[in-house]
Amino acid sequence: MFQLGKTIVSEDILQKDFVCNLSACRGACCVDGDAGAPLTADETKILEQIYPKIKPFLRKEGIAAIEQAGTWVTGSEQDLETPL
Repeated sequence: MFQLGKTIVSEDILQKDFVCNLSACRGACCVDGDAGAPLTADETKILEQIYPKIKPFLRKEGIAAIEQAGTWVTGSEQDLETPL
């Protein structure tokens, strides 16, 4: 464990891959942050394939964002991510 500001952080964070826990956060980091959720190249292909199937379940704001930017974008640091 180490301290980062006022937060105690497990050293596991340095060795384990990032994984969303949507049941815990309800997508808060994807909404409140300055970038979308991080993606791999394989995940971008999956999003392109499943978008027509999940579109009816998305909010109109989500559909508008995807229709404008696509199912994924390249972020400011050239990382793949979901559109905001």
